Amino acid sequence: MSERVVVLSTVARAEDAERIAAALVERGLAACVNVVPGVVSVYRWKGAVQREKELLLVIKTRAERLPE
Repeated sequence: MSERVVVLSTVARAEDAERIAAALVERGLAACVNVVPGVVSVYRWKGAVQREKELLLVIKTRAERLPE
């Protein structure tokens, strides 16, 4: 039995979140993807602190699938 892992990723647009989630599940790369709206990401980019509204993808998969 392979190790189960949770991968976190963010996207800016709901359309992208839905497309990525569906593709991962359809291709068997993830058992489930939760799309969580209302995330605010704060990060440094090119020397300045940025703040963006994003959607969080909670991707449930197996460790052996990560390279794919």
